Amino acid sequence: MARAQPEASGAWLAVTLEHALAEGSAAELEGFALWAMRYSPLVSVCQTGAVSGVVADVAASAHLFGGLDALLDDARSQLQALGVSARCAGAPTPRGARALTLSIQPLKCWIGPAAWPQHLRQLPLAALELPASDLEFLASIGVRQVGPCLDLSGGDLDRRCQAPLSLWLAQLSGSAPDPRRSVQVPEHFDRSIELLTETWHSEALLFVCKRLLGELEGLLRGCGGALQSLNISFGHAHEHPDTALELRLTRPTQSLDALPSLLRERLSRLEFPAPVRRLRVRAIPQLDWQPQRPELWPGAEETAVNRDQLVDRLRARLGDSAVRTLGAQADHRPEHAWQTNEANLAAASSRGRRAAAVSAVRGLRPIWLMPEPQPLSRIAGEWQEERGPERIESGWWQSPVMRDYYVLRDPRGRRLWAFRTPAGDWFAHGWFA
Repeated sequence: MARAQPEASGAWLAVTLEHALAEGSAAELEGFALWAMRYSPLVSVCQTGAVSGVVADVAASAHLFGGLDALLDDARSQLQALGVSARCAGAPTPRGARALTLSIQPLKCWIGPAAWPQHLRQLPLAALELPASDLEFLASIGVRQVGPCLDLSGGDLDRRCQAPLSLWLAQLSGSAPDPRRSVQVPEHFDRSIELLTETWHSEALLFVCKRLLGELEGLLRGCGGALQSLNISFGHAHEHPDTALELRLTRPTQSLDALPSLLRERLSRLEFPAPVRRLRVRAIPQLDWQPQRPELWPGAEETAVNRDQLVDRLRARLGDSAVRTLGAQADHRPEHAWQTNEANLAAASSRGRRAAAVSAVRGLRPIWLMPEPQPLSRIAGEWQEERGPERIESGWWQSPVMRDYYVLRDPRGRRLWAFRTPAGDWFAHGWFA
């Protein structure tokens, strides 16, 4: 008679690599664990012989992906996009999820607590990673699945088997705790990959970069941080120095979906002195980042995010120095009251709000300022005073000015910003829209 098993209530995602890792490949397994942190910061490494993988406790984060089945589908699609051959499965216990990935035909859907006892009894013993001697003994007595083992006495199995089979079965069913040591989230990201063959092709390099970016995004989601800049080094033969590439974003972000397109633009303009044989990506997460709260109606913040993405694309294609923004400068003289800044729209928006408050105090200003003031007599029209005067007297330390500014209008509706000097001469300085 089968013994009743308590119902397990956890939710564990297991991902097992289908290819065997070479000896000394702990760094590759660590990178795989970083990738899995996109689903949960509680990630543990599983390695038995040449079979390597990870398990993650996703009970608290599954709703962020639309449920357990949606999370499982997302993990499979992410691995497929990165070109990683791996098996994914979900179960209420970590050992059970790991066993599902090692079975002959892993299930496509998530196994919940209600259906777990039935699937548990049908698991082959080969999926439990038992020693070969234990598998031979159990096969000799006609036991090849977990179900018959659950019906046998745990003490007898432990005396005859090398592995603590009764404890493993209890952890499989959820009746015994299965403590796991989680991978520690590093303070910074520093990962490198040696290429199988040297290459010049940017698309091949971009494919390798995508894998490292997937690990970096997992780290960001695991630590709750964001990224604004990263450094990529392309290693060559010993006689050539590494080619460095710095990629900076206008606004910190946790999702790196837009980075491959930016890297493609930069790689198309990058010249290598020799073929590339290794890649290295370094970044430091910003832990003080606060995610943007979704709103019902898009406002100025959502518009700024879209504008930042456009600026990032322009900077990647044209270069950082080719994209600039306008900003206010603390000077009363109109020709010195503005400056060009680095294309950081997040900071420019705050400066713009301060400049708007200052301009409201200074008075009405035109959108179009002429490069140099022009004599008013050169601009045809019957100009009439609409507003003014506004006295501007400043610049004694550099180029002093003393002007009385007016807003002029002609019968055609044109509005001009002009000033009069103490000598009585009139000059045009800007147009109103």
